[in-house]
Amino acid sequence: METQQLQNRLQSLVGAENVLQTDPALEAVISRGAWQATPIAIVRPSAVEQMVEIVCLAEEAGVAILPSGAGTKLHVGYPPPSDKPFLVLQMSQLNRITDYPPDDLTVTCEPGTTLHTVQTALASHAQFLALDVPLSQRATLGGIVSAGTTGLWRASYGSPRDLVIGMQCVMTGGKQIKGGGRVVKNVAGYDVCKLFTGAWGTAGIITELTFRLRTRPEVDTAVAWQAPSLSVAAQAGFQIHHARLAPAYLVATNELDGTPQLIIGLQGSPARTNWQRAEFSRMLKEAGITAEARTLGEAEIVALRDKQARIEAGTPLACQINLQPVALAEFLKQIGDTDFQVTGHIATGLISLATTQSDATLARNLKASLPKDSYVLWTRLMPDLEQQESIARWGAEREEFFLHRALNNAVDPQNTFSPKRFVGRI
Repeated sequence: METQQLQNRLQSLVGAENVLQTDPALEAVISRGAWQATPIAIVRPSAVEQMVEIVCLAEEAGVAILPSGAGTKLHVGYPPPSDKPFLVLQMSQLNRITDYPPDDLTVTCEPGTTLHTVQTALASHAQFLALDVPLSQRATLGGIVSAGTTGLWRASYGSPRDLVIGMQCVMTGGKQIKGGGRVVKNVAGYDVCKLFTGAWGTAGIITELTFRLRTRPEVDTAVAWQAPSLSVAAQAGFQIHHARLAPAYLVATNELDGTPQLIIGLQGSPARTNWQRAEFSRMLKEAGITAEARTLGEAEIVALRDKQARIEAGTPLACQINLQPVALAEFLKQIGDTDFQVTGHIATGLISLATTQSDATLARNLKASLPKDSYVLWTRLMPDLEQQESIARWGAEREEFFLHRALNNAVDPQNTFSPKRFVGRI
């Protein structure tokens, strides 16, 4: 099937107005040099039946499909290969909350629904979805789950794989599958949810998601203490983590105002959070952090969270590093406080790091500083820097990676979905 014939059939299927040549998110990725190839078209389906037909048409034509939400993570992972034409399947029109029984503490949504839309709907029943990802007004639930995106709350509530209890998807050949269900206690079928969560669109297309919910706490706030260095903040935070006083989160960062700070999230009743704040202040003074506590405004927390998306045009180098929490303070001591914008999650060992300098020496030194058992995802990497330093965007392949490759070959034998984007270019 020729390209023009495929475009004509897509226009007949979804409407000419829903077959685009470009959009702002795609143009931003291409202009930064993250992609060299351009898609045949951006297709915006409005029904699952259309997605089934699109998959069948694409596979008939030998064309790949890249599922996308708001496009906030198009720059992450390997770019689309130039040897296979592809479509971008944008889910913005599949944006409904299809089922919300408050008494069951569950919500079911289409994949293009934004996190902000869901949180607004749940707030009327004093409930919330325990995800606080960057750019929540734009980030879609399908994209969040596909990328396994987390925010400050991960230590308390887990990641998307812990919150998704049901899922429906379209796979190769246009086959529709489902796993889990719309109730919390559900053991039906294979655990499809885990297969698609964090797969970056390489297994198929998510068409529906069901999440477990939480009751909103009376108090949800954050307190910051200025620290002598990021490593001191991380070490003091690690002591608090081991004291088992149940903060909502513990973060060492220099991204609020450029100075090293320890941020502690507090959630619960007023009596509980007041006691926690006093106890944390006492423990931090004993650890050498004598600055007065400062309550952060909501806008400051949102700004800190949104910076972790690393979508700014002036960010040539950024990565996420997973290491053992006990190694966090030493790693921050090695990289210092001046060259990088850093936010380290003390309880989980996840570090988000970026710089405005396109400097090969910085990349080289950072690679050398990584502990042996760490895992890195380079979320922003200029092509010349990648080639010069021989950097693998998902880090080195591990011994068990042959299992991932075998699984990918089984679920996507035609290499239709996001080909070569993920670890090991699968």
